[in-house]
Amino acid sequence: MIIEIGLFDNTVLQMNKKNVCDVEISGKAEKDGKVFVKVMNEKDSIVKGFSHNHIGYSEKGTFKGVLKGLKAGGPYLIEITIEDKNGKVFDRKKVKNVLVGYVWVAAGQSNMQGCGLLKDAAKPHPMVRAFYMNDKWDIAKDPIHNLWECVDDVHIDLGITRGVRGNPFTGTGPAVAFAQEMFRLTGIPQGILACAHGGTTMTQWDPLLKHLCGKSLYGATLRRIKKNSGRITGIIWYQGESDANEKDIPYYTDRMKNLISSFRDDLKTPDLPFVAVQIGRLVNVGAKDTWWNSIQEKQFRLLEEVKNYSVVPAVDLSLDDTIHVSGKDQNRLGKRMAYAMNVLLNGKTAGKPPIQMDKISIKPVPPYNFSEIRIQFKNVSERFFVSEGVRPSGFCIGDPEPSPFVYDTIVSGNCVIIRSNLPASGLDGKFLYYGYGTDPYCNIRDIQDKSLCVFGPVMLGQYRALTPMCIEWDISFPFNLPEGVDSKLNGLTVNHQKEVIWQRMKFQDRFCDLHEKTGQYKDKDFIIWFSREFKTDEPMSLAACIGYDGPIKVWIDDKEIFHDPEGTNPAWEDKAKVKFQADAGKHKIVIGLGGNRARAWGIYFRFERLDIPENILKDKNVLFKMPEWI
Repeated sequence: MIIEIGLFDNTVLQMNKKNVCDVEISGKAEKDGKVFVKVMNEKDSIVKGFSHNHIGYSEKGTFKGVLKGLKAGGPYLIEITIEDKNGKVFDRKKVKNVLVGYVWVAAGQSNMQGCGLLKDAAKPHPMVRAFYMNDKWDIAKDPIHNLWECVDDVHIDLGITRGVRGNPFTGTGPAVAFAQEMFRLTGIPQGILACAHGGTTMTQWDPLLKHLCGKSLYGATLRRIKKNSGRITGIIWYQGESDANEKDIPYYTDRMKNLISSFRDDLKTPDLPFVAVQIGRLVNVGAKDTWWNSIQEKQFRLLEEVKNYSVVPAVDLSLDDTIHVSGKDQNRLGKRMAYAMNVLLNGKTAGKPPIQMDKISIKPVPPYNFSEIRIQFKNVSERFFVSEGVRPSGFCIGDPEPSPFVYDTIVSGNCVIIRSNLPASGLDGKFLYYGYGTDPYCNIRDIQDKSLCVFGPVMLGQYRALTPMCIEWDISFPFNLPEGVDSKLNGLTVNHQKEVIWQRMKFQDRFCDLHEKTGQYKDKDFIIWFSREFKTDEPMSLAACIGYDGPIKVWIDDKEIFHDPEGTNPAWEDKAKVKFQADAGKHKIVIGLGGNRARAWGIYFRFERLDIPENILKDKNVLFKMPEWI
């Protein structure tokens, strides 16, 4: 007798909702007859109800049977016999050290495969097993993804050489720690089907490739599940780094939803629990922040689109190289995943789902005209926690890219309080982020070690369609007041700038700062000219949003639209908001800034589009045209 499906030494048999097994067993047998099972416990006593159970038949060289009703636990010794009609045993197979419990698929790319240092791996536990890549069950001990011994050819096609092990010092992933924590939480034995492969994309995990069986990642995963009776409890998933690029980002959400629904359909389990890790940090010069954050945001937002899905952050975990979670913190990550999975399985009695933002309020902070942003979160276990003496970190404000707008962060209960050097009105249209970039420092978590997921952009204040601040201008350096023009720019016309010498300048910050030039004039009055062309692809209702620290005049296409003769220090964003209409085509803006007796330094400037409905502004998936600088 050769057992091919369902029952092997050291295996974990998937239990059903009644906490007993119900698994199909099949294989090859030489003679026809009835299939019987006997089960012994670890004390060599027969398990009640399993002394000699008829479970199936053998005919035409194959046998099939269904092992039902064996309770979660073990280890068990299971004896399969095939008998003729007279009860004579002509074939016998003993399967040793069998457990009944939860079985999980661990899939994704390298951080699930395991690249953390092995010296920090979790110590093996006899009630936690792994189905290794060589189709053998054993006690789970990293590395469980022994790809160099793989059965499925897809791993060879992806660059693995059979018999050649890579780095012998790495191999710790989150799956073993996950399963050990699940055992601690539930007392139920755990089994892991190792299915990950480093560096793989969602297209390589495409369910449409399942017809290739072991020549595709999805097909190989299904094969391994079916070899173990075709049933699992759920899936843990860590992938997304390889899709953080311009080409794949637009399709990531749909590909993830398709992957999850395909597993649920193929395994006939419509509510199959799925816990994903939100990708962590990347330390790499040239990596694009927005691509990385876009994948993280999509993984987080799947909470709103996929039932029985959870996501676990990794942004606050340490690394053992530039991208792989350290062996030490893979254990921490595994525990987080177990907490999330236990909540999916057992609901509110097991804990709380991922932390999510609930509401935001903004208020002014006197006497500096600063502001305080209070963010209330839901699903926090008791309160947020940051180690004593450590400053809470991870939040920033951008327009859209982050700038130094946050000077303090405080945690209080289930709230985070952010103090900004911007006035409350200056926050309109700004964006709030947690974990911006590929390598942020984030350290806010609750007392259950549930960390905040990376999120953002979240628009603050009123929804506004704003361009980034213009930081590149054609400029004339301080220019003496023309005849007939006073220090408040009375008498100044657009024609006064037509004979000046222009120089293109690009500023490093949002504020176009010329104080090193203007400071040389010491109590004198003068004019600095700013000029720039822009285009609108369609008629637009716009506002010129200007910040300034001296008297100012603004022209659009040689038409004066604004004059503040009393302009003075300080300059702040959107100090004035001047409405105008722009037809489709090219346009030119000219700004004259008075010297304010050498106290004027420069300007802030951006456009706001006023004719976009708020429901469109709130929908991140809807694109609309904005003015573009030429």
